[in-house]
Amino acid sequence: MLDDFRADVRRYKSMPGYRGMLWWMLDQSFWVILCYRLIATARGTPLHAPLRVFEKLAEFVHKCYLPTTATIGPGLVIYHAFGVIVNGKTTIGANCTLYARVCIGNRWPGDGTPVIGNNVTIGTGACIFGPVVIPDNFVVKANAVITPSSPTTPPAGASS
Repeated sequence: MLDDFRADVRRYKSMPGYRGMLWWMLDQSFWVILCYRLIATARGTPLHAPLRVFEKLAEFVHKCYLPTTATIGPGLVIYHAFGVIVNGKTTIGANCTLYARVCIGNRWPGDGTPVIGNNVTIGTGACIFGPVVIPDNFVVKANAVITPSSPTTPPAGASS
């Protein structure tokens, strides 16, 4: 967990507009990611149940649903965490960037969930539903809606 969080911090520090650690610590995205990393680490321990209160508090305060059951690689950056929703069974690779109001999940209960590769950027308002695989180094453009597609065509609204 600590290594993953350090990778998150390193990515934030390398971003344009970084104004110092204090400024970053006041950003809501910092708290969302910190809560995710801490509570996900506690899964399977007696501390997990009480810490889930903080998960729900972070969800309520920041209007960002990032459940600890989701698998998220190191180096996550979220710009404007407000309105971000990630399904608990989703897998997100290393060094991914999410913008505001991104929705990653399934369309119906029992439907598969997305697998997001490494170094993927998902633009504001993009929705990714169902058993979709987004390959490494992709940019999902703002407001794109990606649903399962044939294996021979890339996801609609995405670019490499």
